[in-house]
Amino acid sequence: MSLIHSTPAHAINIDFQSLEQVDIVLDSYTEKGFLFDSVSIDGDGAFAVEGTLSPNYQGSTALWEIYDFTRLLQVDGGAFDLASIDLTAFSVGLNRTVNFTGTKADFSTVTQSFTTDALSGFQTFTFDSGFTNLTEVQFWNDGIVQFDNVNVTPVPWETDALPVVGSTVLFGLGIWGKHKLAQRKTDKKD
Repeated sequence: MSLIHSTPAHAINIDFQSLEQVDIVLDSYTEKGFLFDSVSIDGDGAFAVEGTLSPNYQGSTALWEIYDFTRLLQVDGGAFDLASIDLTAFSVGLNRTVNFTGTKADFSTVTQSFTTDALSGFQTFTFDSGFTNLTEVQFWNDGIVQFDNVNVTPVPWETDALPVVGSTVLFGLGIWGKHKLAQRKTDKKD
């Protein structure tokens, strides 16, 4: 029986509600252990917030990328699964495509693109089964797109190997202790 258990993973919805009444520009935003980082080729990335006081508020507090692309990662560097995201074009009447690239823990990548409907407001887009065990997700769009309700699940740290590691350490300590005891007996005889 293992004394170490992994914590079951629970889905997290990142909804930006802490920003609901602000209209500000941010370089990054952290919520529920996840970091959204605005990245620009020239180094001047920024997000704008569409809170309830904004004329561009579309029924839900959201972020939008001002410059090049957004990077999503877990603050502690752990892996996560990305299930879904809500997207809408910044301006009604425009279709926009958002391209997502996820980097997995084994450094392989997965990609998926979604196109917003010009008249629907926020739409929920579901990622395919490949968006699991990710260490980072980057997304770009062909125009200004607001995003909200990012659904992620942290991947529990694998603990299957811990009993083996623990047994190995205990075995090594046992051999070391046996050696020390034998050495004491030898020292007492001399």
